[in-house]
Amino acid sequence: MLFVNALGGLALFLFGMKLMSGGLQKAAGKRMRGVLRFFSSNRLAGILSGTVVTSVVQSSSVTTVMVIGFINAGLLSLQQSIGIIFGANIGTTITGQLIAFKIGVIIMPSIILGLALSYFKNEKIMQLGETILGLGLLFFGMEIMGGELKKLTEYPAFVSLFQMFECAPGANGLIPFGSLFGAIGIGLVATMIIQSSSACTGIVLALSVSGIMDLYTAVGILLGSNIGTTITGQLAAMTANRVARQAALAHTLFNVIGVLIAVASFLIPWGNEPAFFHFVRTVSGNGSLQRQIANAHTVFNVATTLLLIPFSSLLVKLCESIIPLKQDTVKYVRLEPHLLNTPAIALSQTAAELRKMLKRAWKMTDIALNIYAHNDEHNQERVKTLPQREAEIDARQHDIANYLTELMLKPLVPRESRQIPVLLHCANDAEKIGDYAMELSELMKRIKSDEIQFSEQAEMELDHLHGKLKTLTKNAVELLKDNHSLNPETALAAHADMQKTLDNAELTHMNRLYEGKCVIRNGVLFMEVLEIIRKIERHVFNIAERAGDFYGKLPRYRLK
Repeated sequence: MLFVNALGGLALFLFGMKLMSGGLQKAAGKRMRGVLRFFSSNRLAGILSGTVVTSVVQSSSVTTVMVIGFINAGLLSLQQSIGIIFGANIGTTITGQLIAFKIGVIIMPSIILGLALSYFKNEKIMQLGETILGLGLLFFGMEIMGGELKKLTEYPAFVSLFQMFECAPGANGLIPFGSLFGAIGIGLVATMIIQSSSACTGIVLALSVSGIMDLYTAVGILLGSNIGTTITGQLAAMTANRVARQAALAHTLFNVIGVLIAVASFLIPWGNEPAFFHFVRTVSGNGSLQRQIANAHTVFNVATTLLLIPFSSLLVKLCESIIPLKQDTVKYVRLEPHLLNTPAIALSQTAAELRKMLKRAWKMTDIALNIYAHNDEHNQERVKTLPQREAEIDARQHDIANYLTELMLKPLVPRESRQIPVLLHCANDAEKIGDYAMELSELMKRIKSDEIQFSEQAEMELDHLHGKLKTLTKNAVELLKDNHSLNPETALAAHADMQKTLDNAELTHMNRLYEGKCVIRNGVLFMEVLEIIRKIERHVFNIAERAGDFYGKLPRYRLK
């Protein structure tokens, strides 16, 4: 039962960490994308952003997988990612520093307050509640796990199990390297199994509280944990492009080199122990064993990063030589599956893909409208590509629908849940624009082949509508961008102007028919053209309107 209780404490610890990390991620949302991309301009800024984001998500593995997703989606380069990966190793030590604080008194108040806040309907308060509740459960799990492990020290068989890889230095002040590499191996395997270096750190700290583990053994296990945590990135990169695989390799090489440097430093004695541990004890002052272990973890990762920063370019070249690109172009996946674990970023990526889809649909419409009066050789060649363009739009709509369906299965905040149907409707609208563009092209081809000539006024109206539809589409594309500078009222004004122009075109055309200034057959075909343009305009405005719903910047304007 002691062992079961210890596992129960571990389960509470892991659940608390997940809950706290989830609350922080939801609160940070797409700001994490901004932090990673904005601060990846140089190595030092990249290290800072990697540290900050990993401190929020409480896992270097999560940050690395996010970076791999960004690279696979074409949002980051390998060079930009290196600094972030360096920073992730520093950020992951925050968990150990947090656990090392003796703040058991806040456990129950945190659980009570966090649970109470999580029932609020306000998203920000609810996310704060999840974070506080997770913090309380994390420490509660640590208390249980530490207490049960302390009781297990009464059993000699259990204690002897850990003494097998005890790394305390001998009389010469050096650590027995056989035991050290055994501890590194245990940390590596344990982290590969539980897929979290932070969880491994928590277990090590709990074992140290029980008196089973000393500083030397704990550091050995944490060194192995630093290597084991890279397996998550390797698994994520298996289905990604070669640049993403290079980034995953860079993470592994960086951590392996760091461990080798640390092991080499253990050969430098200071008194009766390696200089590294003497330095950690000096920095920790009168701190507890837990504080010394947490500080050792931080010192190791900070020192490794500082030592390897000057060689980051060499690391990039090494990764590029081990996993070379087979061709000049790199295939990017805009709807990156690894980004689904960060819903705010996945939604932002979907909006970006939707913009491209709308641009392609507009290109089809532009080609179709040019068939009548501007069908030069260039446009004639483009007309031949219309079936392929429509197939690509249909494929994008299918991909977006599948991607958002997968996203629905992830834990979402209410705002994110509301955004998914908005994007689905927008994708359907863009697909419909492509369909109507094909219908318009067939109609224009028939008009052209039958040598039908509209009146001069009708041709002017057609060109006028072409230009206004282009403006409306441009507005819709702009409104799909986050932090756009376009006045939301512009979309409504362009729609109203377009509707008025269509109504006037129909009215003046009917007058021409009544006055006998237009051949009936030509008039009917012109009315068909206007009707298709009206349908396209309706779907374009639907997207502009829903884009406002997506970002919460544009009031709902219902079509009449």
